[in-house]
Amino acid sequence: MRGTSNPDLTIAVRILITGGFVLQNVQRQPGYALISAVRSDEFGAIHHYCFALSESTFSQQQIEAAKIASTHHTAQLILVGSGVYDVPTVTWDRFVNLFGGPIFSMSPLEPEFGKNLVQLGHNQMPVGLEGRADDLLELYVHAALEFTFGGRVIRYGQERRFEARPDGLAIPGSNFTALYDAKAYTEGYEVTIEAIRQFSSYVNEFKSKYEAYLPRLNSFLVISGSFPHKDEVLDRRSRDFLAVCGVPLSFITAETLAQIVSLLTEHTATRRSINWSRIFTNPVVKYQQVESEVNVLHRDGIIRGA
Repeated sequence: MRGTSNPDLTIAVRILITGGFVLQNVQRQPGYALISAVRSDEFGAIHHYCFALSESTFSQQQIEAAKIASTHHTAQLILVGSGVYDVPTVTWDRFVNLFGGPIFSMSPLEPEFGKNLVQLGHNQMPVGLEGRADDLLELYVHAALEFTFGGRVIRYGQERRFEARPDGLAIPGSNFTALYDAKAYTEGYEVTIEAIRQFSSYVNEFKSKYEAYLPRLNSFLVISGSFPHKDEVLDRRSRDFLAVCGVPLSFITAETLAQIVSLLTEHTATRRSINWSRIFTNPVVKYQQVESEVNVLHRDGIIRGA
């Protein structure tokens, strides 16, 4: 998979926000960009930084200008780029690794992420990616859900393919737990009686092993490019599943998931305040449901600057 080898201002801003920084100012200067940001540590102390990004080496004039700006903000100057200087410097790859690992094209922060996710959901291979569409869909869905929830999502992986397990488990917090399965189908994933039985076996096994140790399951998520059913049919399948397992099925298209991820890249601070139980117990998840939650959080003043 392809990565971003040179500093990119948009990606850098999103990485810092996702890493817990609060941005104060972003300025484009001749030949470089300067990001002023603060972050509190585990003890509540506030640390001020100025990150200077350049796609080439910094000139001495640029460094002196960046020093003046960082002094104005009473901040630690960090150069992001190549070269050796008399101030702390990190390469772009190192900068990315410090805040959650390398940014691959499967990262939700990459502009092509949503398009690739939709194509994989329809069992189509995006240009520039290699492998099997169904395997890559699992990777993309895992990345999308982990970013969406802003918490832990476990992917069981290919080594568990022959066990009675779904693709993964989302346990981002104490108020929401869900199993999920991703389905790459060209003509859409048909929710048959056999599929219901299979999902039921996943839930029953999970309950028998982990019910005493983990919060109860709120939902079972099924993600695919599309579903060849009317919403009324999916609603009935979800209710039938709820009657059998005590857990509702929640269907979400790859396009809807991509839209939700795109929304949350602009409002990352809202992720842990959204009531995901309310969203992902709907038989059919709609983008507007998440958008409405985000709007309420902003309107009520619960989240600021997100």
